[in-house]
Amino acid sequence: MRRQATLLLVLVAGLIGCAARTPERPQASPSVIESPTPATPVAAMPAMPNPATAAIPRHEPQAVPRLEPSAKPDIAPGEIAAHVQRAHEAGLSWALANQRPDGNWGTFATERSYEIYLDTQASHIAFQTATTALMAWAMLSPAHADERAAAARDRGLGVLAKRPSPRRATGNTFYDVWAHTYVMELGVAVVEDERLAARRSDWAAIAQGEVDRVRKDQGSEGGWGYYDFEFTGIHPSGHQSTSFNTAAMIIALKEAERIGLTIAPGTVEDAARAVLRMQLPSGAFAYGTYAELNPRADYNKVSGSACRLQACNLALHSLGLGGVTVETLLRGIEHMRDTHHYLEIGRGRVRPHEAFYRNSGYYYYFGHFYAARVLAACPPSTRRTELARWLATVMVHDQNPDGSWFDYPLYGYGKAYATGYGLLTLQILKALVVPPESP
Repeated sequence: MRRQATLLLVLVAGLIGCAARTPERPQASPSVIESPTPATPVAAMPAMPNPATAAIPRHEPQAVPRLEPSAKPDIAPGEIAAHVQRAHEAGLSWALANQRPDGNWGTFATERSYEIYLDTQASHIAFQTATTALMAWAMLSPAHADERAAAARDRGLGVLAKRPSPRRATGNTFYDVWAHTYVMELGVAVVEDERLAARRSDWAAIAQGEVDRVRKDQGSEGGWGYYDFEFTGIHPSGHQSTSFNTAAMIIALKEAERIGLTIAPGTVEDAARAVLRMQLPSGAFAYGTYAELNPRADYNKVSGSACRLQACNLALHSLGLGGVTVETLLRGIEHMRDTHHYLEIGRGRVRPHEAFYRNSGYYYYFGHFYAARVLAACPPSTRRTELARWLATVMVHDQNPDGSWFDYPLYGYGKAYATGYGLLTLQILKALVVPPESP
């Protein structure tokens, strides 16, 4: 009897040990796949110096001074337009030099030993499609006067037109939401480009296909996101939809509706209700549906929401919902300006959400792009001009020496997608940094 009891205790202990070693599921925010860091042995830890006797270390000045967050030299109002133009030309040069031979931008190659949660290789198709759509969209404007940009545009449109619309990697991972959003936006831009009349019918059909696709992928609560770990089904449960994905999709759908594409009844209305549930009295928006009941979380405060609230405000304003007025739009940009140092601290970091207020680099230029679109939706005013100049100054100073922009090391797509956002942002700001002429 004693021997049986002993064996039972050993079996229970083994089961407990196995359970303790079971890996956790990835969280709703982007996950990092990496090896666990071994604990440092106590004996190997360095002894703490005595503050009273320790010598103060001296550091040699760096050869190139590093600007602290928000410590960006001002650009004179009369010079900002010229700076924007030069930054756009440098960004365009980088884009032209880094388009792949097949017409795409970005690659699956990575220099890191760990990356964000991928699930299957289908995620790479989604990443590259979204990146190429952003870049091709950014080529449309300069292509009117630059033959190199026109050639790059045509190669990008050609490879995207031949590629089937991306699908979910698995039932719980769908980065394809980014691809659907920006292929749809690109399709609208192509249809409206007078120089691309020969492509109009094909791209109207491509954009319509994306409209139909996103309705099928819409969460049960009306939103869109890129994970759904709680439930796997034909339609996402919506337990992990994000406010910014949903808002960006609303904006894209409204653009598609404007050129006469057919939107299934209820699509935009369901999405609007999802965003409204995540709207907070502070002016911020909850990160996602799983976080909407935790408004005091640091990532749900204005300092953690500044990059995503721009798209959310713009989406609700376009629908006349949520009490989002022009004043709300401008105040949202001011929130972003006043808390921008927290965004800058998160830019370029290799791990997502490690910075203050859980800010992550991967939506840094997303937020700046939609901030420019917000300003374009506001009527001309001195306030709008000043905010446009501030935003333009940020974009000019953020640009890398090689002409690219960069906010997050996402495999080999980071510089390409950020540069796409950067070029599109500057194209909007060109007209906004110059005050309107007096009547």
